[in-house]
Amino acid sequence: MDKVQVWSEQPMGKGWRAQCHHQIDRHRFTTGEWFLNASLLAFSIEQDADMLPDVLPNVLNIPLVSERMKQALEQFTPFSVQCLRVQLQTRSGWSNYYLINILAVRRVEHLHKTNIFRPIGKKYVYFMTERLVQDSLGVHHLLRDELTDRIFVSSQLARYLERLTVTGIQFDEINRMEELI
Repeated sequence: MDKVQVWSEQPMGKGWRAQCHHQIDRHRFTTGEWFLNASLLAFSIEQDADMLPDVLPNVLNIPLVSERMKQALEQFTPFSVQCLRVQLQTRSGWSNYYLINILAVRRVEHLHKTNIFRPIGKKYVYFMTERLVQDSLGVHHLLRDELTDRIFVSSQLARYLERLTVTGIQFDEINRMEELI
């Protein structure tokens, strides 16, 4: 049984959000649509390149990751992501980063359900849905929820990235959808 974890970027404070200098169809990222002939994108941040984390917050709220993080994702989830190259202008020069287009997009809540009886108070008994999350990623190690836009990762991928000491990201384990609300 595989536990599911939520991908969340660590808050970096004021001045730590990269700015995008292009019009980007964010809807294509949220639906996991493949980008054909994607051109080089330009972002900027008022920080030094050697201070940047592996996962950098940005105004689009789309994962913006370093070369090291890109390689780790491509190695662990080769068919689940598309990496779009970004030239990130920093105070000390240019850095290569990548916008991550997560191709697996599903409604996590609907992937694993069971109906059970549960008493409510002393008068009524309702059918309720246990919205369990474990094992709901199936074969995917990285998945975007189509309703909430949250990113879910498998425990194996979370442990792999933690062993690599990836910076700018943390993983919180969840067992039920209610924990996200």
